[in-house]
Amino acid sequence: MQAGSSYGSLCAQLIALGGGVGLLVPPLTATMLGSVAKQYSGVASGVLNAMRQAGSVLGVALFGSLVGASAGFASGAKVALLISAGVALCALVAVMIGVPRRKT
Repeated sequence: MQAGSSYGSLCAQLIALGGGVGLLVPPLTATMLGSVAKQYSGVASGVLNAMRQAGSVLGVALFGSLVGASAGFASGAKVALLISAGVALCALVAVMIGVPRRKT
């Protein structure tokens, strides 16, 4: 993303981001609910939903402040997107290390 980026390229990137999140959430929920005993599935679902909502609020606030505090929208958005990509990669590594493999 740069100051002269077109709306089409920005839209394509946001569509890819939305599609990726849409493909991520169902397996995440299924994995989390499948890892707890049936009697605790309601509690686990509530905790997951609460954490997802809290993370969304904090993410919008923190990355919004990065966008607003910089010299311009494009440079602030670039920094915010790079940081969020780094956080996503760290989460991927944590999941790959922490989630036990199923034996087939």
